[in-house]
Amino acid sequence: VEHFLGEYANANGLKYVKPGHSTGKKVAVIGGGPAGLSAAYQLALKGHAVTVFDEHEYLGGMMRYGIPGFRTPREVLDTEIDRIVELGVQVRLKCRVGTDITMDQLRRDFDAVFLGMGAQAGRALPVKDGEAPNVVTATAFLRAFNDGRLRHVGKRVVVVGGGDTSIDVATVARRLGHIEQAKPTDFEGAIAGQMAQDVADISAKRGADVVLTSLFPIDKMQANRHEIEQAQAEDILIRGGLVPVAVLKGPDGRATALRVAQCEAKITGGKLDVKVIEGTEEDLPADLIVSAIGQAVDFTGLEGFDNGRGAVNADRSYQVKDQPGVFAGGD
Repeated sequence: VEHFLGEYANANGLKYVKPGHSTGKKVAVIGGGPAGLSAAYQLALKGHAVTVFDEHEYLGGMMRYGIPGFRTPREVLDTEIDRIVELGVQVRLKCRVGTDITMDQLRRDFDAVFLGMGAQAGRALPVKDGEAPNVVTATAFLRAFNDGRLRHVGKRVVVVGGGDTSIDVATVARRLGHIEQAKPTDFEGAIAGQMAQDVADISAKRGADVVLTSLFPIDKMQANRHEIEQAQAEDILIRGGLVPVAVLKGPDGRATALRVAQCEAKITGGKLDVKVIEGTEEDLPADLIVSAIGQAVDFTGLEGFDNGRGAVNADRSYQVKDQPGVFAGGD
């Protein structure tokens, strides 16, 4: 029903009704993703003056830079965002709080601050030689794709994960495919933001061979069952019950394979318990290895809010501990 109403609103240009009063209060929202935009919407409806600060060129957060466009059509996303902004929400893009503007300045200029930075920093693969240049995080991979910089990948791609993000990475890699005559470092540079892969426009692409590994068996993976089945239908090989052990590198320092071992994984007392089965190691050849094992908040310039676990501590009312007037939400 909600989907139908949303499409009807977009097709017929429906708008939100602006409040007829102003409270005189000003709120700064850090982050223009799902949490920040939702907060801006609710606050604007109550008559507060809202300003959204976002370091990117466009609003949307992980909806734009993390989720592939074939899942979240950009024209739909833009329409929904515009409807919120038209409530009178002010927007400051390419402005990172903590770097371009200080938190102290926001405290002086606004009555309250909402932290909605999102968990956009990917977690690196915690194994030996996981820092090889062609071992990247899922967030870096998907951002390069959504920015239009990543247009092809290597012939053999290994994705480590098991959740919905790993399915997105595997699906994108499979659909992008590889180019026989491309340089191995082309896609690495694109992911690092150094260049666009124009060679993809003039070369014939072939589907990449993609393997997705998960700590848990396939029937216990965290990803949506429908997404798993769709990935398998696209010839993505999913292998459950495998734990990464090490990255194997060639003479040039690039990864050539991911060494994995069979394992038994379970959640005990809220913590992940992984038992490695000795003698079961094997090597999965790879031109690109993508770590989709979780995300964290990038606290650059806002280190005072880091609780040491890559997140922000807040109470049931979303009030940040020992920070009056500062609230947090989202990832």
